[in-house]
Amino acid sequence: MEHVVHGEGQSKLVFCGCRRFHFTYGPLTLHFDPDEFLRFTKSVERLSVLARQTPQTESTMTKRAPNTDRCH
Repeated sequence: MEHVVHGEGQSKLVFCGCRRFHFTYGPLTLHFDPDEFLRFTKSVERLSVLARQTPQTESTMTKRAPNTDRCH
């Protein structure tokens, strides 16, 4: 493992000697080649922009996503 980035105890990002990125969040680990990782980060960046623009109050979240097993 060449580079490790830790985030608040829940996540870890490793750029491994195998030339892959390993992103761990809690019990889940995702493995990416460099191009896949860049696509993933762009998607997360777009979602983070939406999250910053959307009010995060309980009343708006309830209206947008009713209490169901699926969000779609």
